[in-house]
Amino acid sequence: MMQNEFEALAGYEVSTEDYNNIIEPMYMATNMSKQEFVKVIDKKRFALTPLKQIVKEMKKCAESLKETCTHFTDWETKDRLESLTKEYISRKYNIAGARIAEYGINERMFASCFYPKSVTIYTTKNYQTIETIDLI
Repeated sequence: MMQNEFEALAGYEVSTEDYNNIIEPMYMATNMSKQEFVKVIDKKRFALTPLKQIVKEMKKCAESLKETCTHFTDWETKDRLESLTKEYISRKYNIAGARIAEYGINERMFASCFYPKSVTIYTTKNYQTIETIDLI
């Protein structure tokens, strides 16, 4: 069984590492049908966070950064947003190229108070935009 077959039957994505090192060897060691095997796999252990949920979390981080930018820079939330962005693009596009494309300026701002409004995902070869995610 191929990884894409497993994911289609299971209804969730798994990491390539988990599939190659754990799921596929387990399947090959059984005499179960694909459907039976998928039912016994622990979804909580192997299921990756859905991409829609990652985008939702990215938006939550951006909103938090907008709310706090007049008071302080929340470096943990900023790092979390960057981490979520990297996970999203590596899973959806299998590339490593994204940047915060547009910054908003809070009307009540102090000097240098910026927050991310969107993320642009682009090809690393010619920097052509693939997708823009509006965060705020």
